[in-house]
Amino acid sequence: MKLRISPTTRLQGEIIAPPSKSYSHRAFIAASLAEGVSIIKNPLTSGDVKVTIDFLKSLGHRITKASNDTYLVKRYEGLIKQINPLFDCKNSGTSIRIFSALAMIIKGGLSFSGEFIKRRRPLLPLLNALENIGGSYDLTEETLTIKRKSKKCSTVKIQGDVSSQFVSALLMVCPLLICKKTNHITVEITTPLISYPYINITLDVLNSFGINVQESLDELKVGKYLITCGQKYRAQTYEIPGDFSSISFIIAAAILSPEDSRIIITNLNFDKPQGDQKIIKILQEMGADIEVNRDKNSITVNGNLKKYPLIGLDIDIRENPDLFPILSIIGAFAKGKTELYNASSLRDKESDRILIIARELGKMGVLVEEKEDKLTIYHCDNLKGANINHENDHRVAMAFTVACLCAEGNSQIEDIEIVKDSYPNFIEDIVKLGAKVELK
Repeated sequence: MKLRISPTTRLQGEIIAPPSKSYSHRAFIAASLAEGVSIIKNPLTSGDVKVTIDFLKSLGHRITKASNDTYLVKRYEGLIKQINPLFDCKNSGTSIRIFSALAMIIKGGLSFSGEFIKRRRPLLPLLNALENIGGSYDLTEETLTIKRKSKKCSTVKIQGDVSSQFVSALLMVCPLLICKKTNHITVEITTPLISYPYINITLDVLNSFGINVQESLDELKVGKYLITCGQKYRAQTYEIPGDFSSISFIIAAAILSPEDSRIIITNLNFDKPQGDQKIIKILQEMGADIEVNRDKNSITVNGNLKKYPLIGLDIDIRENPDLFPILSIIGAFAKGKTELYNASSLRDKESDRILIIARELGKMGVLVEEKEDKLTIYHCDNLKGANINHENDHRVAMAFTVACLCAEGNSQIEDIEIVKDSYPNFIEDIVKLGAKVELK
């Protein structure tokens, strides 16, 4: 499906923030590990989360839709074993990484295929770490088979500077293991953690489902997690919060508008540990007019680039890599230059986001400087419309939709349905707010 985009001068209206992708993955998995029936309210169920849901169903867990926004999850009570001999995890990093760890509790282990493996996205550090708890794996260019061959329970050492999902996977499986010589497992973080807020999301979900993990990290986010073995997940009613990562694109579209815009975004939980709510503080520092209403779980964004001009900043993106695509776009409209650094992990996301964003911004007439771990974006007075190639990356697609709304001339984005990976109603929402776009 193709999206044609025309310049849009203003946006007005109110939208509901979409469900958090990160919370949805973890809640469905935690619910499938719990005794009894859990109720998951307002989850995301498309894109990568659908991969997780389909996988859980293939293991025999029952996931049924009770209403428009409520799902029931009932654990399969038999001895869990893989039903499908090979499961396609597509390009879902969260799915394949967490399920690789959960293979430790599944008779016969698990086997995977998918774009994630073909693209050689990082996985080996986790697989090697799982050897410390008896894991054994066979990884080829197209498949992964992993199982637990022994009940070994040594200290698990894992790098923190490749993917936080490695740590999340270990934190979810280790409480379930039974060890003969010890009642706990230590997960040792050997290098500073990146994307630490996503570890907090994992811990938040684990705590809600009755799992206790003790964290001991220094200021560099190096240290250890102490996990008692033989714990049991407890069934819960769990509500998924709105996603700050997703609404960052809506906020950006408003603040970059050339004329008066005003949008309200609801369904935001400021008490949940979503690191990407930092987008509000960053944009306020750049000069954006954003009002936060904690009592109503909402924000109001007032846009008009002439009234509220933006100033470029140097931004450490280490803990908030999902904000990189939209901050790159905003940087093109900010006075001076914007530098996004500590960004090397972006090269191993759904795409090489540094490379692709630099390339596509260049098409639109924006001067950028690309380094291995950072991108510098210089102010551009007039972005030009372009045909955008997002290379099947949902966040890149949404970021450039925003850029094209504020560019001169018409633009086009192929395969726009990729945005459903994290924001199923993205196109509907921007149309509701007044964006001039057309699906073909």
